[in-house]
Amino acid sequence: MKKFLYIVIAASMVSSLLAEEKVEFKPIKTSPAFDMMKSLVGTWEGKLERSNGEVIDMTTTYKLVSNGSVIVENIKEGDQDMMSTYSDRFGKLTMTHYCSFGTKPMFNLSSMTKTSLDFDFDAQCGLKEGEHTFVKDMTLNYDPKKDILTTKFQVIMKDKSELTGIATLKRTK
Repeated sequence: MKKFLYIVIAASMVSSLLAEEKVEFKPIKTSPAFDMMKSLVGTWEGKLERSNGEVIDMTTTYKLVSNGSVIVENIKEGDQDMMSTYSDRFGKLTMTHYCSFGTKPMFNLSSMTKTSLDFDFDAQCGLKEGEHTFVKDMTLNYDPKKDILTTKFQVIMKDKSELTGIATLKRTK
């Protein structure tokens, strides 16, 4: 019985010591492209013009999460809510878009300038032209002097036709 009591006391002492230790989250090194995306954190509002003639209200918010390693983009196009995530994979910026079409295209950064990021579709996500409707191309342009963000995208429809869109957004928060 005494052995059992000693074991219980020792276990409680070890557990209380471990419980007092704090988890330390160290700063995460991110790519220059991810660092550029950080400047977009906030709320943006404006208009989206689609190639089919539609013009709709659009609101986009960017939020930094997961100890600064992920940016979550919440998009409201008219009455449709969508989300994208941006993160570095092996030191290069990637994006996953959770679309109202029910698809989840993935992108890799293909080029970057001081004011723009261009993303190419990553076919490894499994989406195929003629089988799925999905966003295939995405470009972000940011004018820091005017605080205006322009996003351009191309959607490939299931019948292989294309729909493009250009959104011009102004920071509101």
